Amino acid sequence: MIKIRPYEAGDEQGFQALDKLLEVHPWNRRDLANWQWKFRGKNPAGEPIIFIAEDQGEMIAHFAAIPMLYYIDGEIIRGSHSTAMMTKPEFQNRGLVKFVADKLFKELLNQKIPFTYGYPNDNAYDLHKKHMGYHDINMQPLWEKKLHQNINIPRLTYHTSLSFLEIALFDNRVNDLWEKAKGNFKTIVVRNDQFLNWRYISRPDIHYHVYGAYDHEKLVAYCVLKLYREDKILRGHFIDLFTIPGEKIYGSFLLQKGLEFFCGKQVDEVNLWMQGSLFFGELLREFGFEVISSRPLICRFNLDQDKFKPLLTAEDWYFTMGDTLEIY
Repeated sequence: MIKIRPYEAGDEQGFQALDKLLEVHPWNRRDLANWQWKFRGKNPAGEPIIFIAEDQGEMIAHFAAIPMLYYIDGEIIRGSHSTAMMTKPEFQNRGLVKFVADKLFKELLNQKIPFTYGYPNDNAYDLHKKHMGYHDINMQPLWEKKLHQNINIPRLTYHTSLSFLEIALFDNRVNDLWEKAKGNFKTIVVRNDQFLNWRYISRPDIHYHVYGAYDHEKLVAYCVLKLYREDKILRGHFIDLFTIPGEKIYGSFLLQKGLEFFCGKQVDEVNLWMQGSLFFGELLREFGFEVISSRPLICRFNLDQDKFKPLLTAEDWYFTMGDTLEIY
C-alpha cells in the first residue's frame, strides 16, 4: 500500500537509489555527502521540507523545498527553492507526484513560506504549470564568452589599492558589503557570511574557487568560480557575482580577474545564468559575453500572491547560478 509521509532518518538511502535510477546526466550526482550538505547542513534559513511516497518500504516518489532567506522590498522573507521531484518509472503518469506535492505545499503554507521557485526539466514543466500552480517568471538568459586561445580579455588598468584574493571563509567584511549593497536590490537572496559559507565553502562534493576584490583591506566585491569538463570542453562558471550596483570599477575588476583565472586554467568558454541586474548585464556585454540560450524559471505563490508576484520579476529579481541548489 502506498504511503505519503514526511522525511524520516534513513530516507537518504532510498533517495539516492531513486536518484540513481532516474538521473542519467553526469552533473550533480546526489551522493551522500551532497545530500547531507543540502538537506541537513547549516542552511541559515532552516531545515528543508521533504515528503516521500513509499510502497512496501521502498521510496517511489520524492519532492522537497529548501528554505532560502530573501531580502524583498526592504524585508527579510523566508522563501523556498523546490528540488528533486522524482518518481519511479512504473509509478509515473499516475498522479502520484501530485499527491506528494500537495502535502509539501500544505506544509509550506503551514510554515507561512510565501513562494517556492524552481527549474523544471522539459518533462516536468507542464506538470508544474498545469497541476501544481507554478507561474512563469521568465526565460532566464545564459551568458557565454568564448576565450579563443585566451587572448580576448579586455586589459583594463586599476588603481594599486585594489587586490584580488582567495577567500577561505567569509567573515564580517562580507556582512559589511551586504549591508551597504542590499538597498540597491528589490529581490535578492540574503548574501551574508552564514549563507555564503554554507552554500559555497562547506559544500563537500564540489570545489568552488572563491575570490574577493579588496580596496585596501575592505571587501568591495566577490565572485564564486567553478570549473567543469564535458568531453573535450573545459568550461568555467561565474556561479555568483556581487558588488554594489553602479560601482563600475569594482564590477569590471571582478570580471577581468575572474576571466584571467579561467585563462590560467586553459578554459575554453565561460558562462553564467544571470538575471535582474542591468549593471552586470552591461558589464558582461562590455567584456564580450552574449546571451546564447535561456531556460524557464518558475515560481509558486503559496500565499500573499498580490504582494509577492509584482516583486519576483525578471527585472527586479537578482538571480545567479548560486541561487539554485539543484545543479550548480
